[in-house]
Amino acid sequence: MPLFAAPPVESPASRLVLPLGVCICLWLGFGHPLPLLPPALPPLVLLVPPLLALMGWRAASTGAAFRRGWLSAWAGHLLALYWLCLPIREVGGLPWVLAVACAAFVALCLSSAGGLFAAAAHLLRRRSPIVLALSLGLIWYLLEWGYAVVAGFPWLPLSGALAAWPLLIQPADLMGGYLLAGLWAAMLLLLFQLPQGRRYGLLALALMAACLGYGGWRLAGEPAEALPEGPGSFAVLLAEGNIDQKQKWLPAFQRATVQTYLRLTAGMLAAHPGEHPLIIWPETAMPFRFTPENPLTRQVRELAVQAQAPLLTGAPGFEGSGEAMRVYNRAYLIAPDGDLAGYYDKEHLVPFGEYVPEWLQWNFLSGLLQEVGVYTPGEQRQTAPLRSSGLELGMLICYEGIFPWLAQQRVRDGANVLADISNDGWFGRSPAGRQHLYLTAVRAVEQNRWILRGTNTGISAIIDPRGRIVLRGGQFEETARWGRARVLTATTPYHALAPWLPPGAALLLLALIVFGPVRRNV
Repeated sequence: MPLFAAPPVESPASRLVLPLGVCICLWLGFGHPLPLLPPALPPLVLLVPPLLALMGWRAASTGAAFRRGWLSAWAGHLLALYWLCLPIREVGGLPWVLAVACAAFVALCLSSAGGLFAAAAHLLRRRSPIVLALSLGLIWYLLEWGYAVVAGFPWLPLSGALAAWPLLIQPADLMGGYLLAGLWAAMLLLLFQLPQGRRYGLLALALMAACLGYGGWRLAGEPAEALPEGPGSFAVLLAEGNIDQKQKWLPAFQRATVQTYLRLTAGMLAAHPGEHPLIIWPETAMPFRFTPENPLTRQVRELAVQAQAPLLTGAPGFEGSGEAMRVYNRAYLIAPDGDLAGYYDKEHLVPFGEYVPEWLQWNFLSGLLQEVGVYTPGEQRQTAPLRSSGLELGMLICYEGIFPWLAQQRVRDGANVLADISNDGWFGRSPAGRQHLYLTAVRAVEQNRWILRGTNTGISAIIDPRGRIVLRGGQFEETARWGRARVLTATTPYHALAPWLPPGAALLLLALIVFGPVRRNV
């Protein structure tokens, strides 16, 4: 009997095994708060596609497969994304009941991909093992990519969990994180069909060995350097103010906030005399109008002049006046001479934190949603690098680092290093901070760029082009850290192929469905 064939009778206990497996693998694979286990167990997420496929194969109908896959994935998403209610409550100002409901709704929407995958497995159950594995691998890729484009919150792709072990994500330089997830799904599906024939298991093991061998070759070919020297290298200073989120925007605390960052930066500069690093402060580190006439702004510019170093900081940007005023989540780059070298406005805003989604803009909810941010998205054409001292910084703010096409655009526009400033303080001590860090690390591999990540409460980091975190800060510490990085101009095969991968995968999937052989004995 084929591995995925439905048993004659499925007991209530056996019906719980697969959903429970999906739930546990998502929870433990992407991060959990359990103190006695490692923060995450990345390989477990690789079991999610075959478990969902097995669920779909054993279902009595396509609808049953969809429902079981969706509900199982929803339970796992709820456990992995429970922290969503924290920023929705603290940033958006929604009551706890609505915050929890919004978080559950987001998890419900994202987990529908699990239902679609299980339903696809049921529909394709008569295909030959190789066609089945390849088709479902392509479907997994297209689901991850499609949900990222449509839903706008691609927080739990398989590559985001695997990034904790850089060996597993090296092929992302060839195909990107989403297609790599599809490849791993296809290989695991082949391996799960071992009882149907040894050759399928051997093929799966050979493909896995090739992926791991490629990863090992890439990592060995460029050893990790915490402090790279030589041509193109430069110093980096990351300051974490650890500013209390409930005080940050109060006018009475603005001066103290500036003094905190000035003190942290000056102390680290004093420890490295003669160095002129790129100074990075986090997203909205300066919570005031960053105008030339503001005395606090002048203090920041004076620091850049004294250090003879470029300074990158986040601050709100204001344009227009009165009802026509627009507020932007902005990153300013101050040149070593104190002048403004340029700025970037965040283009991909966070729903419920920085804006209210259009589908929720109802009059009867206006009172509940009045505290939600009113930021305006930056223009997509404004993606040119911020330039100073030979650096061309491709800017990403907060969760923009989880979108592969944004990093792709920055590099296409000429960025030789990527900078991601963020404020993850709203996540508390939940796994979200680690999840965010590893999602960003995948972009380094895809684009062959160093990523400089500055945050308010952690996790600040320097990530090398192999996705290795060569400098990593703590969380909720008032500190500054010193590191080095290198400018790079070479691009990856994925950078060239990225626009063609989704349509190519869709065409290949269509060909497999139309022309792929069908088994008669299932």
